[in-house]
Amino acid sequence: MKALIVPPLVRIEPFGEPAAEAFIGGETLGEAVAEALRQRGIDRQGPDAPADAGGETLVLPDNLFLTREALRLFLSGCAGAGVFRAGLPEGPLPDYVRPLSNFENHGGMWLTDLFLVRGEPVPAAPWEELRRWLAARARAVPVVAETVIERLPQIRPGPPRRELCLPRTLAVVADVRHWVHVLWLNHLLPWIRLRERWQERPAWLRWWRSRGRDPFRREARLSLIGEGCDIHPTAWVEGCILGRGVKVSAFVSLRDCIIGDGVEINEHSRLRRSVLGEKCLVLNDSYFDGCAGYPGATLANVLVRNSLFGRRVFLTSAVMFWDEPVLEPVSVVAGGKETPTGRWQLGCCAGHGSILGTRAVFLPGRAVPNGTIVVMRPDEGTLKFPPRVEPRAPYLPVGDTVAPLKQALPDFRALEVEE
Repeated sequence: MKALIVPPLVRIEPFGEPAAEAFIGGETLGEAVAEALRQRGIDRQGPDAPADAGGETLVLPDNLFLTREALRLFLSGCAGAGVFRAGLPEGPLPDYVRPLSNFENHGGMWLTDLFLVRGEPVPAAPWEELRRWLAARARAVPVVAETVIERLPQIRPGPPRRELCLPRTLAVVADVRHWVHVLWLNHLLPWIRLRERWQERPAWLRWWRSRGRDPFRREARLSLIGEGCDIHPTAWVEGCILGRGVKVSAFVSLRDCIIGDGVEINEHSRLRRSVLGEKCLVLNDSYFDGCAGYPGATLANVLVRNSLFGRRVFLTSAVMFWDEPVLEPVSVVAGGKETPTGRWQLGCCAGHGSILGTRAVFLPGRAVPNGTIVVMRPDEGTLKFPPRVEPRAPYLPVGDTVAPLKQALPDFRALEVEE
């Protein structure tokens, strides 16, 4: 069997990169799909290769993400010759990844762009033309897998109270064409990748690590720690995948995360359902929930939720990513127009090389272009002190300098407090 991956020229904004280079689960989308194909023994075929009239060809665009379990279920459901198309039955998984995608609903099933052609040649054509040719001949094959729903309460200012249904399943097929898709897939990947890794381990080791009645201790033992990691005894690591050379400092809490090689997480920081690329740096007292950072990012903030950071982003603690709309779900810019996502909690996206400094507030669903620098005005951050300052004398800022209290406020009179 061969795999034909066709580039549909989809670019992820604000990064301006092809969808195949999107950062998902600690690797690019292209690398994740290539690994899923390799696990099934499928070789990739170039778009200019001659078509095989009697063989099997898996056809998909380069912006389609799939796991190896989804690929296995799809191939096992294709019987006979013809054209087959993977479909997701209505449920929590398509509801989670479908907004802003090109999934088509047909008979209660969301049809994806994963096709299998068996027994006839695949025409050489651009993706849109090839997609129409395949869709006209395809038979839908449902990809049905066991799914457990994790209900996460979304804390918002005022009623109604809402919750996010996070699907826990190993079979995922998603169309990636917006930065929100990159973020949402990174919410699912820590759980998926950890289970896939443990399926490759011997049965006796899986049993040994899952023993005991305490669920918290079991989840902590199921973490995968790379070589050369330095984890402080007071740190808590639960259900995570840590790469090589990761440094976890004192009183750090990690839960359901994928941490890349060479990442350093400093004291009293908390990360939950987050993915960090290699060489990222998390400064002290930071809290990130449901976030993803491309390699080389430096992150520091008191609380950031559901946000995406590009390569070499520098984020300070005085920046606020507002993620809670008041009257209606969050909308994002897609295709040059505002498009609703249906989510009541969604942060922002910072492009590659952005420097986000103090006194900056970003509204929900906004995307910061690459190379953006947002800092406070120089006259607010820099004060010139006079050559001589009287000790124990009160001074006040006046413009870009400081002046004695009597000079700045000549009518000021201190009040005497009666005992």
